[in-house]
Amino acid sequence: MTTERKGNLLVRRLGQNLRNQDWFAAAVELFVVVFGVFLGIQVANWNEERLQRDDERAILMRLHDETANLLDTVRAEREDLQVQADGLLSAQTVLYSVEPERTLTSGECMAIVASHVYRKASDELPILEELLATGRFDRLQDADLKRELLAYIMFRDRERGNHEERTNELFRLHSLHPDLISVGLVEKDGDDEPGSRFAMLTADGFRWNRDCDSRGMRSNQPFLNHLFDNTARNANVLESNTKREALLVDLEEHLSELLKS
Repeated sequence: MTTERKGNLLVRRLGQNLRNQDWFAAAVELFVVVFGVFLGIQVANWNEERLQRDDERAILMRLHDETANLLDTVRAEREDLQVQADGLLSAQTVLYSVEPERTLTSGECMAIVASHVYRKASDELPILEELLATGRFDRLQDADLKRELLAYIMFRDRERGNHEERTNELFRLHSLHPDLISVGLVEKDGDDEPGSRFAMLTADGFRWNRDCDSRGMRSNQPFLNHLFDNTARNANVLESNTKREALLVDLEEHLSELLKS
């Protein structure tokens, strides 16, 4: 007999006992009906709580994996940013006449040529967007974790705005100052330079060469002002990357602890 049929039978028996004024039997039947309803509600609640706990566990696992993957990407991006920053920094004292004039290295010249490049940082956690869109964010029970995630969202959105502002006006130094930075093709004297972005668009047997006139740069104040602006933006990008990495490290460690419990 199904639960629904049992319930209908109990209700009919309760009605019959009330008509017969069999108060004791009616009270027993009423208790059984009420208790059955209560038990059914509790079972449904327990099942819903179990499903929510299972869902929360799945969310934590996916969030942990995505955070770890994003952290690896952010660290790789930091390595490229640091190479760029190191090149700008080592050329700085020469160009701003703190040290005697010398020929810039290939790395220093490339850092200056590419100083206007500010790529959008990797910052996506797809599961977080999904939780916010579906209203499942509150499935997370740990208050500290929710605060960390909200702090990351605020940081991410602010930095996206900074990126838009940063790239609104670009100082492409090789275009603004062609007399100080020359770009041309030279014959290859070996393999392509490591990490060259232009290998696929270079004539066979040749490579791109950038040449920086350090003496002319030192005496050209508009160029130095433009370089200062680009250097400041590079510093801002590097600082943003450092903060993003720190937030993700804390988040990944917290998630690891929660998954162990």
